[in-house]
Amino acid sequence: MVPYISIPTLWSLTMWMDHHDLLREFPEDARAIIALRASNGHFDVLCERFDAVSAEIVRIERGKEPASEARLKALRHDRLGIKDEIVALLRAH
Repeated sequence: MVPYISIPTLWSLTMWMDHHDLLREFPEDARAIIALRASNGHFDVLCERFDAVSAEIVRIERGKEPASEARLKALRHDRLGIKDEIVALLRAH
C-alpha cells in the first residue's frame, strides 16, 4: 500500500526541480504515479528515462552541455514518446 501524501505536499516536494517533472505535469495523477512506480517495473523505468531525458534537455538548454539542434530536437521527441507511454499506462490504471 502506498502511504497517503497530500497533493500540496507532493507539489512542494517537486518545486525545486526545474525540468519537466511528472508530478508537476500531472498533479491530478500524483497518487497513481506513485502507486505505479512502486508496483509496475516498466512504469518505473519509463519515469526514470523521462527524468533523465528531461534533465539532459535542461542541461543543453542552459548551455551546460553542448549539443546540436538536431540532438536537442531528438531528445525532445524521445521525451514526448516516453510521456505518451506514461500517460497511456496512467489512463489504463
